[in-house]
Amino acid sequence: MSDKALSDSIYRLFARAGHDVRGPAGVVATALNELESVLGGEATAQNAAYFTMARRGVRRLLRLADRYTAASELSRQLDAPAQPLDLEALVQKAVAEASFVYGRRDVTVTLDLAPLRGFAHAASMTAALSDALMLALNVARARVVVALAAHGDRARVVLTSDSSAASVEKLFESALAPDADPLADGGLPVRVIDGVLKAHGGEARADRVGAETQITLEWPLNAADRKAGA
Repeated sequence: MSDKALSDSIYRLFARAGHDVRGPAGVVATALNELESVLGGEATAQNAAYFTMARRGVRRLLRLADRYTAASELSRQLDAPAQPLDLEALVQKAVAEASFVYGRRDVTVTLDLAPLRGFAHAASMTAALSDALMLALNVARARVVVALAAHGDRARVVLTSDSSAASVEKLFESALAPDADPLADGGLPVRVIDGVLKAHGGEARADRVGAETQITLEWPLNAADRKAGA
């Protein structure tokens, strides 16, 4: 099998996996809503906690489906429709979603967002931002700061964990190596982040800065610069 045929097969596998996960997860989410409605006034604080746990589990499955779908579309991202967006709102949405799904009780997520308009393919960029926050949360001791600002003619999102763990930096290096196994455990989020940013004419990187770890996502503010940067 040629490299292209193998790559196409992997993309089809990701697409199918996303579809197969999303369907049952959606059914469970609907069933949870119906069950909570039936319980009505009988719902207790303990029940509420169980519903929250169940919904987080379902959202993890749906996030996994989103990741598979994003991965399956990476080869076509340059042709994906991007539109002018409120990037501050986009980042807030991604952070809220990822915090609910991957949040840790002992880690606080702080936002430092400047009002900023730019462009993005909303679904894939949200997936990339959510996965970046997941990685930042995984290594944080007590705090992650998510900052958005213009950097020249580019939008820059920096996720800073209060830990200088080498694991994120090494994960980026191994997942993006030329001979990396696209199905290797743990590497898919990094490939989604990297692929989405490249499709926007930008880049993603992970660095250790002093006692902290930073994940940086950067892409042009002007959609006309997208193909030139890709």
